[in-house]
Amino acid sequence: MCGIVGFNWEEEKKIEFLASLLEHRGPEQEGFHVGDGVSIGHKRLRILDLSEKARQPIYNEDNTVCLSYNGEIYNFQDLRNSLEKAGHKFVSKTDSEVLVHAYEEWGVSLLNKINGQFAFCIFDKKKNIFFIARDRLGIKPLYYYQSGKKFIFGSELKVFLKSDIKKQISPIALDHYLLFGNTPSKQSILENVEKLLPGSYIIYDLACSEIKEYRQYWTLSFSEDSSLSETEAISQIRKGLDRSIKMRLISDVPLGAFLSGGVDSSIIVAIMRKYVKNLNTFSIKFDYPDFNESRYAKIVSEKFATEHFEIAFDAQDVKKLIPKLVYHYDEPFGDPSMIPTYLVSSVAKKHVTVSLSGTGGDELFGGYNRYNDFAVLQRINHMPEFVKRILDYSIEKVNPLLRKDKLSKLQMFLGKKEPLHFIYLKLFSYMFRSKREPIDKLLQFNYMENYFKYSKLLTNALNFDLNEYLPNCLLVKEDRASMAVSLETRVPFLDHELVKLASQIPSNLKIKYREKKYILKKAFADTLPHTILHRKKQGFGVPLVHYFRNELKDFAYNEIFGFQEYNYYDKIYLNTLWDRHQKKQSDYSRIFWSIIMFNLWYKKWMT
Repeated sequence: MCGIVGFNWEEEKKIEFLASLLEHRGPEQEGFHVGDGVSIGHKRLRILDLSEKARQPIYNEDNTVCLSYNGEIYNFQDLRNSLEKAGHKFVSKTDSEVLVHAYEEWGVSLLNKINGQFAFCIFDKKKNIFFIARDRLGIKPLYYYQSGKKFIFGSELKVFLKSDIKKQISPIALDHYLLFGNTPSKQSILENVEKLLPGSYIIYDLACSEIKEYRQYWTLSFSEDSSLSETEAISQIRKGLDRSIKMRLISDVPLGAFLSGGVDSSIIVAIMRKYVKNLNTFSIKFDYPDFNESRYAKIVSEKFATEHFEIAFDAQDVKKLIPKLVYHYDEPFGDPSMIPTYLVSSVAKKHVTVSLSGTGGDELFGGYNRYNDFAVLQRINHMPEFVKRILDYSIEKVNPLLRKDKLSKLQMFLGKKEPLHFIYLKLFSYMFRSKREPIDKLLQFNYMENYFKYSKLLTNALNFDLNEYLPNCLLVKEDRASMAVSLETRVPFLDHELVKLASQIPSNLKIKYREKKYILKKAFADTLPHTILHRKKQGFGVPLVHYFRNELKDFAYNEIFGFQEYNYYDKIYLNTLWDRHQKKQSDYSRIFWSIIMFNLWYKKWMT
């Protein structure tokens, strides 16, 4: 992967400084284009064609098309063959040069021809425009700023945090963070700094200093094929994943795979093993048994004879890591699994430059516990109100003794009948823990109702997760963690053709008899050990629930309650949660982590 940055004026020192902030994304080569009224910078991590000929920015034959690009185009060789037949001349063997000539040949419609993960800017000198695009699923990041006559783009928010623009927190983005632990699809935490939506492009007219076109060239839609049998679905899934993984093995540097021992990463390792002779796999383990998945990873490693690397970490390792996380996650980010993602990336980087991951499998095939919970809550939503009142009263009486978080959360769904998206958002958000919490903040996110347009309940949940949770949380987490150590990650489950295939599989094959990822497990029942296929889903967690009661208790308390710079949480209410957490009455570690990460982010970037 790489880091890209640019703006619509000429300033050599400025572009060099901003590019230096992206050094971790591409420490091996750099290049700049300063002239023609623009400044463009590039930091490169070499994956394909390690020579000087592949240095970016890269140009066409007459230097009228200039590209700065972050990503991989997996079908670039086929495209190159077509372009060479059309008369285009190449000087390198990299996929980036294919994009340059593809733009010459097909213009913006090249986006419909490429298969990959990417964010790029093409400077067309003749038309005097920036053509900026992002991949279909939002695997690679792209931010931009427009105010007055000034336009800036970049791979990470630190480009803008260190520019001379006004740094003002977006209240909408902050509310989104408080509810979901990340910022929205479009709005960053900074006012006037936006994210290019997945599957979208913009045309910025340099002559009149304005965005002339903003278009979504690809959208995800579900069209379930009810005639599709289990046997047909299994065949298509196996073929689709095999094709996707095989495409993602193209590399001029060593590659391996993350291996948690879960279904998705195990499937990837199983298929990779057919094509990679000496396969390296990577995992980590923590110091609390209930957060240790290492034994499952070892089972898979032994089954497929991989060279497995595992390192143990504890609370002190996490504490030392936090300042790095605050730097690399330069927007507030509240998912604690950023910790193990960074740690496993750091392990992998010692041995490879590219690693495949299983991200996306749960969203495509129905792997989360909340999908079954959603079905139950929808039935409760349709109950008569007097029945809900009886349930609520019963919980109110018994729960002070049982002290069950799930019962407290259930009470949030025992009021008046609610829209479908409200039910899922309350279930999805880690903030809603009891009926006493107001839901007013959800009203400003009513646009999310558009995701809940299908007749099947599971399809609506998957639609939300693929459009919101995946690009705003999981892919951000993986991109920043891996790029922090200059490691490229590839996500075979998010090949857009495989995503399209999954969208056509009936939802009753994704979860059947309440078994999550039923059809995916069935497809690989003859490949993976039974222990792996039917183990309890654990998630990629970190034992913060224990750390905040023990090893990191003082650190967490000081960062939460000693923070005075920005007033956005009710500390009296937080004290109540803190006491409950310390008495082991509830687990509020996710909320505490989000607060800590915001506070540390604010001190690092806004003061």
